[in-house]
Order: sequence, then structure tokens, then C-alpha cells
Amino acid sequence: MNKVLYLVLATSVCASLAFAKPQINAKNGVRTLAATAASTTLARGSVFSIVGQELAGVDPVTFDVPYPQDGGGLTVALTTADDAATVQAYLLSTAPGKIVALVPSSTPAGDYKVTVTYNGETSDPFAVKVADQNFGLITAAGLVKGQAAGRVLVPETGAVAVTYTKAVTPGAAVEFDATGWGPIETPDNEFPAGGSVIGDAVIVVAGQEIPITYLGRNPARPGYDLVQFTLPTENVPTGCDVEFQIKYWGTTSSSFTMPLVASADAACTNPMGVSPASLDQLVSGGSIVFGGFTLTRQSISATIEGISMDTTTEAVAGGFESYNAEAFALYAAQNFMPQYLVNPDSGCYLFTVTDSDPAVSGPSAVAVDAGEKLALTGPGLTKDVPRVEGNTYTLSLSTSTSIGGGGFPSIPGIPSIPGLPNIPGLPGTGATANVLVAGQYKLTGPGGTVVGPFEATTDMTSPITWTNKDAITAVTRANNLSVLWSGGADSDLVEVTGLSRGPAPEDNSQVVNRVFTCWAKGSVHQIVVPSSLLQQLPVSSGVDISTDPTQVSLGSLSLQQVSLPINGLFTAPLVAGGNTEPGAFAWLVGWTKTLSYQ
Repeated sequence: MNKVLYLVLATSVCASLAFAKPQINAKNGVRTLAATAASTTLARGSVFSIVGQELAGVDPVTFDVPYPQDGGGLTVALTTADDAATVQAYLLSTAPGKIVALVPSSTPAGDYKVTVTYNGETSDPFAVKVADQNFGLITAAGLVKGQAAGRVLVPETGAVAVTYTKAVTPGAAVEFDATGWGPIETPDNEFPAGGSVIGDAVIVVAGQEIPITYLGRNPARPGYDLVQFTLPTENVPTGCDVEFQIKYWGTTSSSFTMPLVASADAACTNPMGVSPASLDQLVSGGSIVFGGFTLTRQSISATIEGISMDTTTEAVAGGFESYNAEAFALYAAQNFMPQYLVNPDSGCYLFTVTDSDPAVSGPSAVAVDAGEKLALTGPGLTKDVPRVEGNTYTLSLSTSTSIGGGGFPSIPGIPSIPGLPNIPGLPGTGATANVLVAGQYKLTGPGGTVVGPFEATTDMTSPITWTNKDAITAVTRANNLSVLWSGGADSDLVEVTGLSRGPAPEDNSQVVNRVFTCWAKGSVHQIVVPSSLLQQLPVSSGVDISTDPTQVSLGSLSLQQVSLPINGLFTAPLVAGGNTEPGAFAWLVGWTKTLSYQ
């Protein structure tokens, strides 16, 4: 190649690498640091983050007060939607993947486009709103219901950061970081004057209103606000994630959490068994690993478009997953099991999803390697459980004869039914089911690149029998529904789950997917679903499929025998050091049938 041409091409490539165009992530690329439902609404005078690639130089930079608007060739602009005006944000810190900036209080409210310019290259715009106020606390990963960032104010030693291992105690004076309270009249990039603008603001914990002693600008951190209060010495709940809100000027904020313990030497309790040290590890940017496996026997009776189908399948499935703080918060928020596994007394739970509800999305856990295959042993059973794509492990143990094919229709927006795995497609003729019987099952793994060698056991009690399954052909919502079974023990739970899709009883113009779950100990032999709960379900047929999703009708009833996680708790060593969090080798036996709700 001509040396001159080579030099020109090399120079061009180097220049393109050195001055690459900044890229703002298309999803959540710009968001307020306040944990609020309106994450892309930036309050005047508040701090916000920009996440992406090639946003700044390789070396992270933290700016001193007064914060600049130009960080060595890097600027952040807020331009009105009509391109009529542009405001330069103040810069707090920059890094290739993240910028923290401050909206000047003088910025008029309205629709804006955020862009990053670095070394003459400008990113594509990201649409945001600027408002007079969008108040919220700073939380781990910026999540609503995340742990609030703050400190316990100790007169003798000064402020001590709140963590899961250094939790808040009754009677403590606490302050939490916030932003979005609103604009100020002095320069935003300089240290603001102190001064509280409390109004009628209170902290609400477990229905108890606690006076706020300070709510206003943080005099030590431009762009940030402070919330200060003192907890009562009595009648405060405890736990790793005690939920609270801020009530001010007739407005109630999003929910936040704080770790609360009865005394300084106590450890907070997490319903999922995660240790305080591991929770701190998440908050500081680390990750944790959970393992979970389930033995299942599921019998399904369905009538779809006039075709009756019956099938019974048995399988084992599971794996190990790594969670960061944001993924774990989403997982915990969507996990219904702890609500009754912590206190397994009889009770019911009801939830609703409408077609207009946005799909739950966000960062998910990452499945990690625990070896090429696992070994399953049990009464008369020895099987290898292979690793499939995505580092999950699954094996079909048996399948009964069934008629027809296909599964239930996919209903947009509806979550999985608690305790009930995804309903599989109905296969053709197969082996006789009931491989799984009472006894102890063991799952062993040789270890892989992330998880080391492990062993988990679970003791399966005798499966129950749904004695009035055939007698329940429809659910009359005006009457109590009794579901009966024989067998069962105190060491396992039985849950009844009902699903009905149709016009909401309170508003026939709105189609809803409404699910109830009631549970009791296995030895109780009966669950009575009250009519007061059933009447909140829409009228529906068993399965009525339509090309129009709003016209799809679906009704089902399920009985599940579920092992308590304490029966099969296990941990596994991590190759990098330490152990996984407590996971469960569980089992469940159940039946599902389609029917109508009248």
C-alpha cells in the first residue's frame, strides 16, 4: 500500500477513535437522581444523570464548587423542543459511561432535548421534561422503593452512613439525601444558603406520621436537598427494607426504604434470606448469586375452542443467577412468595393487571455456569440434568397421554401466577406420569466457571389429592368457593389460585386480568375463598380466544401443594470466593383447570 495513503487512513482511524460521537442510552439514558415515578422529569435546580458510551474522557473527573458548564471540551445542553433556546447544565462529574449534571434554576419549565458535546462531537438528543418540582430521595440504583441514601446523626461521633450492617435504630436522628425540591434564587453551582421550607411535611412509616425537622437545600452539596427527622423510640417496625414515604403540601412521595433494627447490635432481617453484608455489597455496586431448583408435577385440564385436553408432566428445572442492585430490587418487588412464606398462616392476596399497564421491564439477572450437567437422585430415580442454552438446567421426567396441542393464550401484561410455573404445550402420547413420589431427592453439581461443586436436598411429602376437582365446573362469584383435598402435612403449603380475564366489575369499559391466591398449611385440608373476594373478579369463560386481545376471555382455577423453602435451603461456593445467597431446592404438585367465573 502507498505509504502516504496508509498514513492518511491510519490518521483517520485514530481520529475517529479519539473523537467518537457520544452516545446516550436509548432507555433511561437521562434521568433525575431522585427516585420518582417520573424518572425523565428534571426539576429546576436538581441533579440528574446521563448514561451512555463515549460520553467523556477515559479518566473520571469530579469537579469542585463552583461547578463549571464546560469540562474541558465537554458540555451538556438542554434545548427546547422547538430549538428556540438552549441552557447549559452545570457539571458535577464525568466519566465515559456516566455524567452527573445540574439543571440551572433559571431554566423555564417545558419540553427539552438533552445532548452531550465532547471534543466537537454531539450526541443524538434525549427527550426530557423540566418541571418546577419532581422531588424524591436518592436511592440505590435510583429505584423507587430502593434504600434511601443517608446518615444517622450521632452527636458524639458525627454522621454515620446508613447501611444494612449499620442500620437505623428507634430514637435515632436521621438525614436522607434528596433532589428535585425546586429552584433557588442564588447560583446553583455554588454552595447554597441553608434554610428549611418544611411546610406541613412528615415522614410516614407504617401509618405513623413523624415530623420532619428540616427539608430544604443541602448547604454542603449544590443541587442536592436534605430531609431530617428523628424516629420515635417505640412502635416502629424493623427489617432490612422498612418502607416509608414523605407527605408534603397534600402530596405523598414515592416509596423508599431504610434498614431498621431494634438495637445497635441487632441484624436486619430480609425475607429472602439475604445477609446484611450481601445487601451492602449490592448497594456499593457489587452483585450476589442465588440458586434455585424445583421438582414439579403439573396436571392440566383445559377446554379450548371446544377441544378438551388433559395432560400431566413432571420435570426438574432451575439454575443460578447473578443480580446487581437494580435487578435484585425488581426481582424482590415482583416476588409474591415471601408474603406468606414468612408467616404461613391462612390468608388471601389479590392483584390486578390491565391491558393498559406498561409491561414490567428493567435489568434482569444473568444466569451463570455451575457445570456441564447436574445429577438428580431420589426414590427409584437417577438422572442427569443437562445444561441448556443460557446456563439453565432442565429435564422432563415424564409425560402422560394428552389430546390436542398448544397452551394457554398469551395475555399482554399479565404476570406469572405465583407458585404456578408456565403452562407447557400439550404433547402427544408419552410415558405414564408419577415418577415423583414421597422421599428425599438430591441434586449435585460438579461446579463450573462461576459456581463451585454443590449439593442440595429436599424432602417431598406424600402428594395431596384434590378431592372435589371434578365437582367444581364453574365458579359462582356470589358464593364462597370451597376447595378440598386429602393428605398434606404441616411442613408444606397448599395454595388455591384463580385467574379471570374480562370486564372489570367496577368498570365494564376496562378489561382486566385479576388473580387471587389463598393459602393454608397442608394439614388443613380445605381453603374457602370468600365471595367478597370472588366478586372482585370479572365474569369470564374458560378459554375464549379472539384475534382481538381485548376480547380474549380466560378463567382458570389451580390447586398447588408447595414445599416451604426452609425444607430445601442450600448455598453453594463461588469460584471467585464466598458463597451464593440461600436458595431453595423446592417441589410442587398441582392441578389447573379452565372454567368460567359467573
